[in-house]
Amino acid sequence: MENLLREKIEKPMVQLSYKYAMDLVQARLGLINADLTEKYHRQVIRNMSSRIKTADSIIKKLKKKEREVTFETAVETLNDIAGIRVICYFCDDIYQVAEAVRRQKDFTILKEKDYVKNPKRSGYQSIHLIVGVPVTYNDATKEVRVEIQIRSFAMDYWAELDTQMCYKKDAGQILNVERETKDYSDVIAKVDNKMLELRKRIEKM
Repeated sequence: MENLLREKIEKPMVQLSYKYAMDLVQARLGLINADLTEKYHRQVIRNMSSRIKTADSIIKKLKKKEREVTFETAVETLNDIAGIRVICYFCDDIYQVAEAVRRQKDFTILKEKDYVKNPKRSGYQSIHLIVGVPVTYNDATKEVRVEIQIRSFAMDYWAELDTQMCYKKDAGQILNVERETKDYSDVIAKVDNKMLELRKRIEKM
């Protein structure tokens, strides 16, 4: 069953469908950035990155969620097979970008989670949007889901270091590390807000 999932998810048409959807979202985000940059006279999006989950990652996630390990289950129930990460300079920019994505008439917002207003217990902060993107080939159109993670530069800094420090640690070690990284997340969030306040003061000068 796992081999069949691998075979299907790695087919060129499947991979290219996800890549096309991601390329379309990234191109739209580029337009959003250009529009907001012109409006606020400063760069809003620092950078973007994208990835398609590997077959092994998909299998691991299905097992973790205790779901059937099939291609159909993966496509129908996993929202993050295709993922885009958007890094903004300031925390208020996150909401500007998210709102602009919501206004795209050809995208369908399927799900949204605000981990900025309601951080995860670990301290993780980000906005997650699951968007349905129309992919047309010949006379058929299908909706492909893409997860967009939008966070500030400071939030991304914490998330990357948290992943590095917790990677491949056993349960006891992770618990100790997580206690400290949660505290650091609070510190970084305060710095993020202080920088936002400073930017606003500078803009008023």
